Amino acid sequence: MKKHFRIIAALLASVMLMGLMLSGCGKAEPTVEDAKKYVDSTVKLLCTGEYDKSVKFSDIEEGKETEARDAIIDEMLNQATSEYNLNNETKEQFRAFFINALAKCKYTVTDAVKTDDSGKVGYDVTVSVEPLKVFNGAQDAMTDVMLDLLSDTSVLSMSEEEVTNLVFSKIFDVLNANLENPEYAAAEDIIVHYGLMDEEKNLYGVSEEDGQKLGEKLFSSEGLE
Repeated sequence: MKKHFRIIAALLASVMLMGLMLSGCGKAEPTVEDAKKYVDSTVKLLCTGEYDKSVKFSDIEEGKETEARDAIIDEMLNQATSEYNLNNETKEQFRAFFINALAKCKYTVTDAVKTDDSGKVGYDVTVSVEPLKVFNGAQDAMTDVMLDLLSDTSVLSMSEEEVTNLVFSKIFDVLNANLENPEYAAAEDIIVHYGLMDEEKNLYGVSEEDGQKLGEKLFSSEGLE
C-alpha cells in the first residue's frame, strides 16, 4: 500500500518539474519583474491552468496553454500507471485527484536578486512554499478501508486487475477527503535561478535541478514515513 502512495507522491513532484522546464521568450536583458513573473506563471499554469499572459513561453503556442497543461498531466499519468491495468474510471479518478491537488498548492514568489551569470543577467528568485499535507493521516485511514474490504466476501471473487482498480479508487477517496479541508506545513523559502537557457534564441528559464527542488517542496511527505 505504501508503494502506491509513494508513486502518487513522486508523480506530484514530477508534474511540477515538467512545468518549470518551460522556456520563456525574454528581453535582451530581463528585469526583476520578468524573473518573478516567469517563475510565478510556470507554477500557476501547472497548478490552475491560468497565468500572466504577458509571459510568453517558447514551448507553448499562444492560446493553447491549457491544452499544453492537460497534455503534460496526461503524459505523467500514463507513465505512472503503465505498470497497472487501470480502467478508464480509475484513470479519471487519478487525473481528477491530481488536478484537485495542484489547485490547492500554496506558494508566493517573494523576491528576486540580480546575478552575474558569466557576463549575462540572471536572477535568484525566492519562492515561499507552504507544503500541502495531502498524505496526512492517509495511510491510517486507508488501513481502516482495507479492513472493511477484507470483510467483504465479494472481494474474494475479484480478479487481480479488479482488486487493483478498487484499491486505487479507495486511495483517491481518502486523499480527496484530505483536500476538502487542506492542511499545510510551515512555509519554506526555496531559491530557484532564472537565467539564459539558449543564448541564440534568447530563451530564459529555470534549470531541471531547480525545478525539481521547488516541485518536491509543494507537497509534504508527512504521512508517508
